[in-house]
Amino acid sequence: MIAHVAEASELSGRVVLWLDPESQCSPDLLDAPVRLAAAFGAEIETIIVEQAAHLNGDVPMRSIGPASETGAHLADHRFELLSERSRRAVERAGAAHRVQVRHALAHGDAVDRIAEMCLERGPWNIVALTRMPGLGSHSVIGSLLANVSGATGFLLCNEYRPIAMSARVVVVVEDADRLPSMLRAAERLSEPGSPVQIVIGAETAAEHAELEQQVRLLTAEMSTVSFASVGPTFGVPGALTEAVARMKPSLIVARFGGAALADGRELSRASAATRAPILLVR
Repeated sequence: MIAHVAEASELSGRVVLWLDPESQCSPDLLDAPVRLAAAFGAEIETIIVEQAAHLNGDVPMRSIGPASETGAHLADHRFELLSERSRRAVERAGAAHRVQVRHALAHGDAVDRIAEMCLERGPWNIVALTRMPGLGSHSVIGSLLANVSGATGFLLCNEYRPIAMSARVVVVVEDADRLPSMLRAAERLSEPGSPVQIVIGAETAAEHAELEQQVRLLTAEMSTVSFASVGPTFGVPGALTEAVARMKPSLIVARFGGAALADGRELSRASAATRAPILLVR
């Protein structure tokens, strides 16, 4: 699957930005999804999901608690104010990069609603999350990958500050087949003149050498690509995460479920360690 989002004029996809009204939508947090939309000439459509049921405690949703009518009314009013605050923040960020922003409000199961949005206008969507799944949650990203067939990728936002560090897009490669689409996305999202750095994700020395040889052949004519000196992981959990974090990336492109990001726990660790947005491909 190509990590791609449709241009606004194509009407076949957009950046679906899943907002959590309870969390602060800072300009730093919104930088990655807005830049992604701008790079592809796409729109952003935000979604806020009103939901009474609790789902693993790690997804952006509304929790309806007060039993009294007065309490319920106050909770409704507070939720509306927080939702409007989040939408205004996205609109300001979109205006700064000339990205059109639309809004949607949904009810029920969040994954189902996002899946429906991506099918209604797809298949070239990228779903962006403004809140990281917690360490105890292994199912949020897995559920999205399994159920949202109209999305080509998933962007986990983070409050990376590109002005404070050198812009550097890092691509974690674990198989040669996914490399071309990952590189296309990385090149669009990298700063002009900044190389895309490749990290070979392999457990053994033999696998590392074989994959690196394939990747070097595929990128031989690409002057914008460089290779990071990161060796095999030898099966050590978090080895790639630590290596990538030392590189201070502005964006990470990787596959979920592989050696680098095996599950939701490792994904959360990578987000905390790198403080960079992560674009996940299938």
